[in-house]
Amino acid sequence: MIFDQIIEELKSTLAAVRTGRASSALVEDLQVEAYGTKMKLKELAAIAVPEARQILITPWDKTVLEVVTKTLQIAGFNPIVEGTVLRLTFPPLTGEDRQRLMRQVGEKAEEAKIKVRGVRREMMEEVEQRQRKKQISEDEAFSRKGEIEEQVKEANRQIEQLAQEKKKQLEL
Repeated sequence: MIFDQIIEELKSTLAAVRTGRASSALVEDLQVEAYGTKMKLKELAAIAVPEARQILITPWDKTVLEVVTKTLQIAGFNPIVEGTVLRLTFPPLTGEDRQRLMRQVGEKAEEAKIKVRGVRREMMEEVEQRQRKKQISEDEAFSRKGEIEEQVKEANRQIEQLAQEKKKQLEL
């Protein structure tokens, strides 16, 4: 279902929002130019979180270490090269950072809700067109519209829940 895709997209977007703890989701989907093609970092290296504010990246092929380092720097990280391992250390979040990230989470949730409303509108229009063309009865159209509204309500509930969980993580 399209609503599930919107929710999954929001989950992955929110996973990349930094909380007080380090998470592999912050870097695993970064696109790295390696072997003549673009690959996700998680396809090139093992990513571990040994401490709450550190990410350890160990490339499987040591020849991509420099390319991975440059990609991380371009993405705004400051990797420390320790032999064949990269270490990312995150400072604790300030109050301003937390507020900014909470606003960002709210904005991402609102964007997802807007997408849900757009899909709802398209689905409702399709039902109305089918009713006008006499492909479905008035009762069936009414029933389908009710089902669509229930799906929208559930999707919005899930979006709100995801946003609240992420904001709660930011408060810690």
